[in-house]
Amino acid sequence: MKKITILCFGLLLTLSVNAQKMSKQEALDLMADDTCKCVADKELTASDSMEEKEMALGICLLTSFNKHKSKSKYFSKKTLDDIEMIGEEVGMAMVSICAEDFLSIFSSDELLDAANDEGDAVISDIVDEMLSIKVELTGMSNDVISYVTTKDDFEKNHTFLITDEFEGYELLKKSNFEKSFVITYKEVKWFDLSEKQYITKKIITKLEAI
Repeated sequence: MKKITILCFGLLLTLSVNAQKMSKQEALDLMADDTCKCVADKELTASDSMEEKEMALGICLLTSFNKHKSKSKYFSKKTLDDIEMIGEEVGMAMVSICAEDFLSIFSSDELLDAANDEGDAVISDIVDEMLSIKVELTGMSNDVISYVTTKDDFEKNHTFLITDEFEGYELLKKSNFEKSFVITYKEVKWFDLSEKQYITKKIITKLEAI
């Protein structure tokens, strides 16, 4: 009987160790994938309220955390008191899985507010990289502040300011007019004297030829 008890204890210990064999990163990736799918299923859009988005994201994250926490020794020790930190880590893992779809549910103003909020590390770290658009270069100007003009596939015009050196700046030349590029940019609010209010401006951070 004693031998059977020891054997059962050993089996239970082995099962417990195997159940927690995932590394921290593997568990993060699993939670991130879950959360991406969960958010997609909720079919949120940029027009939904921020409260609705935060509620949906919170539910998705908590559901995935509770489902997978026991699979990793690191997360098995975490509680709901750690959920904010876990949310940031899962959010960063989501960048490589569904960042474009995830950010598409937020309006430009919401992304800007989040990027300016030091407490929202997830969006703050990735928002600049995710704002991009395919355009055709139509012109450029070296004024007090240099800028380029472009148009997208829907013939809509866009103006991008140049405030710093960026990757691909050497592609800005007349020989590249009417050629297609992908422009990565950030949005910044500048005070416009003529409008007497802050206006959102697009600033180039990267230019890539297609």
